[in-house]
Amino acid sequence: MAGYDAFAETYHHLIRKRLPINELSFQFILKQIGEITGLKICDVGCGQGELSRRLMEKGGLITGVDISQKLLEIARSSPHADAIHWIQDDARELNSISENEYDFVVSNLMLMDLPDFQKVFRSAHRILKMKGKMIWVITHPCFQAPYSETLENGTRIIKKYSEQRWKSDGKGTIRGTLGAYHRPLENYINSFISTGFHLLSIKELTIPKEVPLEGQQRSHHEIPPLIGVVGEKFRHHDSI
Repeated sequence: MAGYDAFAETYHHLIRKRLPINELSFQFILKQIGEITGLKICDVGCGQGELSRRLMEKGGLITGVDISQKLLEIARSSPHADAIHWIQDDARELNSISENEYDFVVSNLMLMDLPDFQKVFRSAHRILKMKGKMIWVITHPCFQAPYSETLENGTRIIKKYSEQRWKSDGKGTIRGTLGAYHRPLENYINSFISTGFHLLSIKELTIPKEVPLEGQQRSHHEIPPLIGVVGEKFRHHDSI
């Protein structure tokens, strides 16, 4: 994860461009939370703080956590940043946060970056109140995968689905620069459930057709580039 320090300014620029795929994830998370005023929300892997700020603007009591010092420096320099509690910590541990403290934990396009994503589920479970909810979004592993390509007619071809470390072909993109871990969808879902979350909903996310897309990204109108999941904590961490 140290690579995000070197990539911080580029990452900040990409997020501030409000690219459709990032907006798709943000809007899903905001919609799932609904009325937010007064709720305690922890944004794990908050990056440069865009989602944390949007949650704060809607009335949430927000803690933004990231392991990258550079990304947190950018987050702390933004307008109204003092209204958010920023913590430098590892999302897989969250040692700076007490148990049973939050109403929601959110994770935006971060779990794919970790070799041991299961630890994020466990740390999120620990800091959530009973019946608190975790919302997470990842690139859809069925379609955003190594050895995949989009044809001119919009058809998406997946040649391999095995678990592996990979980098995309996108120049200057997050996954093209830092890479990610591809793993089957069942790995995420089964781990989430076994951690002690009751699965509430799964949504495969496509970009609305009224949003203009170029080149191969036009397939995102029909083929979901992201998947969002919501679960509720239903048992104490010490019973897992």
